[in-house]
Amino acid sequence: MILIVDINHGALDVAREYYNLGYRDIHLWDIYGKLEKDKNIIKKYRDIIKHLKIVPRKEKPDISNYQEVVAPIHCPIDCKFTSFHDAVSEIIREKYGNIHRKFIVVTGVKGKTTTTELVYHILSGEYRTFINNSNRGSITPVSVLKNIDRLYEKDAIDNYDLFIFEVSLGITSCRYGALINVLENYSIGGGLRDALVAKVASMKWGEKVYINKRVIKEYSLRTGRSIEGNIVEIDCDNLEILSKYPLKYRYRDKVVEFNRGVFGTHYVENSLFAIRICENFLDIENILNRIYYFKIRGRMNIRSYNPIIVENINPGLDVKSIDYAIRDFKSVFNRGVVVIGGDFGCTCEEINEKKLGDVLSKYKKYFKFILVGPLGKELKKFVDGEYLGNLESVYKKCPLENMLIIYRKSMSS
Repeated sequence: MILIVDINHGALDVAREYYNLGYRDIHLWDIYGKLEKDKNIIKKYRDIIKHLKIVPRKEKPDISNYQEVVAPIHCPIDCKFTSFHDAVSEIIREKYGNIHRKFIVVTGVKGKTTTTELVYHILSGEYRTFINNSNRGSITPVSVLKNIDRLYEKDAIDNYDLFIFEVSLGITSCRYGALINVLENYSIGGGLRDALVAKVASMKWGEKVYINKRVIKEYSLRTGRSIEGNIVEIDCDNLEILSKYPLKYRYRDKVVEFNRGVFGTHYVENSLFAIRICENFLDIENILNRIYYFKIRGRMNIRSYNPIIVENINPGLDVKSIDYAIRDFKSVFNRGVVVIGGDFGCTCEEINEKKLGDVLSKYKKYFKFILVGPLGKELKKFVDGEYLGNLESVYKKCPLENMLIIYRKSMSS
């Protein structure tokens, strides 16, 4: 018997793959009661559900009865199990052979989407390139398999030379993998594991893996072990920044320069990873030329120039990344307006409005705060600012001052 856990993060898709590969006697534990909350899932997956034994949320299965347990790496179960990252990697190899050697897979805590967009922007000028990231859909490990399956069904796999994926909490099988950062080593699995160890555990699936030097050092201190595999260390700290805006820095003997449409020193880290990955495919001059013309909506991009309005709109914003964004803005514009707010429930990692309020208090001498959305409404308890309800109201009012908009936007909204 095999037990597959967590419908929220793709257990039904994994179960279908295991069934099609010949596995029988598959049990599926609906650990969060997804089927109870959403009956449409039963209709969508009736073809596989009829072959499964569904274990409801309130019924805890006896793990010792199963030959194998398959679950997301962040699942709160205290036993040895095959992660979805591992399962998806093995299924892709079983179904599609060596297609993973065309994959570039990026993970980390912050900057995954920007890095994948950069890699896509650079390589798509010379290669037929497919991309999936949080701008386009789900970034669970199962999403890699579902995208390849979808292309296969459309007989479109051969239309692409390269496939770029953003994946949460680790990488799946690929030729080139990247672990950009672990800005905050938060606990997962109900405190049974942590993000750092989980992400590093997946690095075995990359034939060549680019990892931030800070992560390598932290992992060594945390575990007393080194990271195994073909590892390329990326040092993001010992660089000469020539200009913060427009962003310009020195890489080896070259100057990396961005256009005025992007803002923030986090682009240094993201672009370093993109450059090192893309050097496997293109010469450095071509890469640098492509970087200059890069733009990405909602990720610290410039909306207007008079006054300067910077937008940072994405679901993955947490307290630390918001702090970094305001600090970056302050380093160039010492005064102005910060619009802060958005949605709750954007990602599995929820935001703490009290901690965010403490961070914002550091900047109250420099910026006026405008609060928006459900998050802004809660922040009103901790921050002295004007509540305007939604972003549209901000754009209509639009103070004649430099402004940073930080909005935590759900992917479904």
